[in-house]
Amino acid sequence: MAIHEEDIRQALKVVKFPGLTRDIVSFGFVKAIAVDGGKISVELQISSADPDAAAQIEREARAALESLP
Repeated sequence: MAIHEEDIRQALKVVKFPGLTRDIVSFGFVKAIAVDGGKISVELQISSADPDAAAQIEREARAALESLP
């Protein structure tokens, strides 16, 4: 089954910004998505003074994408 951009956006909606209830998609942090065969690339632009927030978002985003079929 081919993965589409909308599948990726839906998967990333489970990733919440640390300490808040909104997800990274609704915040507009997802700037670009590319699918090339089985390879997925996602460009995120995160605005936070907390450097740990970006690392946490990256970990959770990777986990969400790895759960895709």
